[in-house]
Amino acid sequence: MPKSSKSISMEDSPLGIFSSEPGTALYEQKNQLDKIKSELLKFGLSANQAKVYIFLGKYGPNTAPDVSKSLEIPRTETYHILNTLQNMGIVTAECCQPTKFDALPLSRVIQTLVNSEKERVNILLQNKKELVDLWNKIPSFAVETNETKIDKLQMLQGVPQIHNKLKEMITSAKEEFLLFCTPKDFSRFYHSDLIKSLGNSPVYEKVIISPSHTLPEITEEINKSRIRIMPTGKTENLCFMVKDFDESLFFLRNANHPSHNIFAVWADSRAMIDSLRTLFDYSWENSEVLY
Repeated sequence: MPKSSKSISMEDSPLGIFSSEPGTALYEQKNQLDKIKSELLKFGLSANQAKVYIFLGKYGPNTAPDVSKSLEIPRTETYHILNTLQNMGIVTAECCQPTKFDALPLSRVIQTLVNSEKERVNILLQNKKELVDLWNKIPSFAVETNETKIDKLQMLQGVPQIHNKLKEMITSAKEEFLLFCTPKDFSRFYHSDLIKSLGNSPVYEKVIISPSHTLPEITEEINKSRIRIMPTGKTENLCFMVKDFDESLFFLRNANHPSHNIFAVWADSRAMIDSLRTLFDYSWENSEVLY
């Protein structure tokens, strides 16, 4: 007899699509599911939570012991994950013995996770004034001195954290904002509205895109006379920004890496700022004008 289209026994394939090897029929689907798993991590799910959701979504309702056995996750952790996913509103429990768990459609799951994040942000915004008032009521015990300013560094990983820092830099810029990036970086900045914010800023901006032979089609947000390109392929991993003479942000891993692996260093070090400005000015003089 054919198996039910809703539930597949994992005893016939202990890890199924999750353990498929190159050259097998399921390997392409495994790669696609890995991409989905990577995206689910951005919504706050852990690796095993995403794996359990995908398993239930693709193999149908299963009991906790079956999930534990199929994915080789300890049983106690599996129960905890299933309870967490239920509380998040993306997994349901069927009223039967033994209890089977089922996954909601991905479109509903994403909307649920987005709505939850919006609600969390709204709560934080509502509490912002109260928290600031409480903070300000507590006296500061730091002792002010006349010591020389100490340079500061900040490590930033992931697109949200880095883009938030860039938005702060653009908003607080008073004179000039320099941007050196690859076409992939420029595209990512564009779709995050950073390029629009830069174009709307009253400061004078300069942008170098490298390596590139033509201007991207998405450059309408900025005056094209302020954009130059460099065809050389030696700069495909180079991306940095300088705001006025007081802040810089340098990417150690730029848009050539997955969004959650993007890594950058922010600094107010005058030595680093001067070095990056010198590099930018040299590149500007040796870049091409296309407009």
